[in-house]
Amino acid sequence: MDGFLDSISFSIGVTLPNILMLFLGIYLRHVGMINDQFCQQGSKLVFNITLPALLFLSIIENPTDYGAQLQIIVAGYAGCLLIFVLGEIFAAKFIQDKRERGTFVQGVFRGNSGIIGLSLCANAYGSSGIAAASVYTALITLLYNVLAVITLSRSLSDNGKPSFSSILKQLIKNPLILSIMVALVISKLGFTIPKSLISTGDYLSRMTLPLALLCTGASLNFRGMDPSSKIAFQSSIGRVVVAPIVLVLVARLCGVTGLGLGVIFLMTATPAAAASYPMVRSMGGNAKTAANIVGITTIGSIISSAIGIVILKQLNWM
Repeated sequence: MDGFLDSISFSIGVTLPNILMLFLGIYLRHVGMINDQFCQQGSKLVFNITLPALLFLSIIENPTDYGAQLQIIVAGYAGCLLIFVLGEIFAAKFIQDKRERGTFVQGVFRGNSGIIGLSLCANAYGSSGIAAASVYTALITLLYNVLAVITLSRSLSDNGKPSFSSILKQLIKNPLILSIMVALVISKLGFTIPKSLISTGDYLSRMTLPLALLCTGASLNFRGMDPSSKIAFQSSIGRVVVAPIVLVLVARLCGVTGLGLGVIFLMTATPAAAASYPMVRSMGGNAKTAANIVGITTIGSIISSAIGIVILKQLNWM
């Protein structure tokens, strides 16, 4: 019982600041300090500037042996691709509004590994957890963005079948993918970046989560349940329940144990990525559904991650 309560306390300590930021966004929208135009411009700033800066610096400032983490990365990629395929199948069969399917699928497979996941791993394993998690985050975030562009492009395309060139164009233009690729190249070649530029990037990166959550909170709408609310709850169940179970099972099949399995679980037992909201909005999808998914999973992940930690510890899997 004490272990379960400790796990609950641990999860709340990591995720509570995010929940409070969401509630602050709701409050500021309610009193008129934030409006829809602020959310739109803020989301563009996060997607195009601050989040790319955060991902870039996380790779540059945490040089790691990528080869040593190959087993974890393979398991993470295999599990994520499996969840993506299952999500696409479910969406095609059960979600009637085609334009909502991509938002649903992204909410299921795309976790907040870059912020919440790293925090969980740091609290669970210290510096050794950060080292493994930073590699996983860099490469899984690249896959997240590729799959997000694919599913949203298919969902939001007028004819339902976007050409390969249109998807490739979206990938090439995606600032998150560009920042990751440039950072990997610079890190591999050993280039030195001036401290002034690093400091500037650090200022920008620190804006990411607060601004993204404020905009997301201001866009939350739990009143007036409509079809998007049902889709948000379905996607949220996939995110906080189905995805962690699938990833842990895939990791076990790949022979991952101990710290590696713990990292994979903690990275997956996270809310939907805050970046999923500005991406849906920037591509013309239903941003309210994406915002609701982020809000629901932010709260739901507190419970699911705590229960998962207790179960995995009792099984001696992490």
